[in-house]
Amino acid sequence: MRTIHAVFQSDGEWFIARCLDFPVTTQGKTLAAAKANLLAAVELYLETWGDEKSPKQKEVYLTSLEVAA
Repeated sequence: MRTIHAVFQSDGEWFIARCLDFPVTTQGKTLAAAKANLLAAVELYLETWGDEKSPKQKEVYLTSLEVAA
């Protein structure tokens, strides 16, 4: 077992799920479906590509910033 870090964002119709540790993104109609899909996608990624180049653990800080646009 290992911990992965992820961001979930709703576009109003779908929940987009992005893994911060591996190049994996998926979606689901509900947050629960997006989480399940992300877990399955990360497991498939690791089975296919492995994780030798990825650090085992890292700290992740998530914050909001304002920019002029």
